[in-house]
Amino acid sequence: MTTSRPISSQLYKEAIALAGVFQAAALVDQVATQGRCDEDNFAASVDSVLKLDAPTLEAIYGGQVNFLPGLSLGFAELEHVLQEKRTINPDTLRYVMGLLHLQKKLQREEELINVVRTRLALLNEQRPHFEDNREMLNERLAGIYEDTLSTFRYRIQVNGNRLYLENPANVGKIRALLFAGIRSVMLWRQTGGKRWHLFLYRQKLLDTVRELK
Repeated sequence: MTTSRPISSQLYKEAIALAGVFQAAALVDQVATQGRCDEDNFAASVDSVLKLDAPTLEAIYGGQVNFLPGLSLGFAELEHVLQEKRTINPDTLRYVMGLLHLQKKLQREEELINVVRTRLALLNEQRPHFEDNREMLNERLAGIYEDTLSTFRYRIQVNGNRLYLENPANVGKIRALLFAGIRSVMLWRQTGGKRWHLFLYRQKLLDTVRELK
């Protein structure tokens, strides 16, 4: 939906990045419980990890000003939370909280951050070889996640159907999505996002999300 909201608005940027966090968490739950997820939302989330030099926040998620179809699931989930609806999946919320916690730990580890950046930059250079092989790209991202973020004592425990969770392709998807969630948390913090904003600015954030849906 077209709006008059200025691109420089902090809440506008916070809403986009938060939608990225909630979308990654919701997609993890879909893969874990259903063995599949929306492919367009999945691509927008996972591709955001490799867009290290995107010119705008919208471009990171494959969109443009006030038009981010790739984050449709994230905006829907965030809207439910801001409306305080009880229908929100508790596992999705738990993953969101886990991503916030894990990113906070990561930001204290400068050496590990440099390792992540270096490996992502290398993968980005190699990406043309994976354009027709999404599963291979997922595996590479999952490998970086496993070698870096999974080294923390704290790990996000994913609940779901054992049949799906034991599928290697799904494991790769889930780790790639967790990586995407960490990326979005980082972007949210860079926009000035704070957890208390979800309470103090709840209605303003909700209005922004509804304009962006």
